[in-house]
Amino acid sequence: MKYKLTFALFSCLVMFAYVSHREQEQGQSIEALEKDNIILSQQNSFPNEQHKQLTPTQNPETTLKPPTVVNFSAYSSQKETYPQTRPTWEREPYYIEPPQNNYDLGSDTNVRMSQGNYMTLTPTQTKNALGNPIYELRLYANGQLIGTYPTVTGRANSQNRNRHQSGTEAPLPDGQYQVASAEVAGTHSEVGGRFLPIKPLFPTQRFALGIHYDPSYQKNNGEDGTEGCIALTNKSDLDQVLQYVYTYQPQYLDVKLQG
Repeated sequence: MKYKLTFALFSCLVMFAYVSHREQEQGQSIEALEKDNIILSQQNSFPNEQHKQLTPTQNPETTLKPPTVVNFSAYSSQKETYPQTRPTWEREPYYIEPPQNNYDLGSDTNVRMSQGNYMTLTPTQTKNALGNPIYELRLYANGQLIGTYPTVTGRANSQNRNRHQSGTEAPLPDGQYQVASAEVAGTHSEVGGRFLPIKPLFPTQRFALGIHYDPSYQKNNGEDGTEGCIALTNKSDLDQVLQYVYTYQPQYLDVKLQG
């Protein structure tokens, strides 16, 4: 009985010592955690500074800029020249509308024509040695006459045929024509190698019309004159007409042969 009492008392002391030791270890752990939190809090804290406002930076390569206003006045002029590779029938937007006939010349038309470049074809009272009528081709620059050249159109025996019907070999019909900006190669020997196309600005069955020179002019070979084109009487005159076209780019050709 004495031993049992002693053993029970010893067990209570051991249990008390164990519990006290565990409480001490837990207290040390909590204290260590609190100490670590205090240290971390001190390390992560920022000094009390005034907040600085950040200024955004701009990349000069990607920053949008207002559009630049281009002054086109420096590029404008009354007349422009065209390279020979320009499409044949392309023309400027300020194309001057020609008069409907030689008698439809109001004051406004006179002003526009006096400032423009154009060509006219009118009859004369003369014929060549084979009886083919001579027509005068006139060249105007800024409204001023700068050259006249004798020409033929049609043949001596085809002057009274239908001028709007293809294949008649009659002279070209009256009206206004658009002039190409450069010549093209001739399609047969009677064209003379160089051909300046002209395009009717009115309804007609005639086509493939142009300006060239007549290699058979005043030759009794049945080829004197043309099938309807306008032909200069020699190569030198054609050279001068083509140079005028390159330099002044006439807006139109006005043909008035029948009155």
